[in-house]
Amino acid sequence: MRTFLFLCSAVSLLISAHKFSLAEPSGQYKSALFFLLIGIQMLITGALIGDHQDERDLKSRTKAEEETRKEAELSGVNASVEEGKKSRKAAW
Repeated sequence: MRTFLFLCSAVSLLISAHKFSLAEPSGQYKSALFFLLIGIQMLITGALIGDHQDERDLKSRTKAEEETRKEAELSGVNASVEEGKKSRKAAW
């Protein structure tokens, strides 16, 4: 999504540059300004969406790491409990 918005922004900015070059002699800048504003809006939107996606990815990665860590701790606790039971049986 971010890449698509950046590409659309680049196309819009290129169109606005072309329109500005055509409008110089006549002074009709409305369409060029329109494409310039659309390009800037798409650029900002793409950056915001990219930041939001990066934050979401980071949260999901940390959540997965926490779950993995909890599972490792539980398996370690279970292993030590089993060792304790075995040592008690051996002592009897």
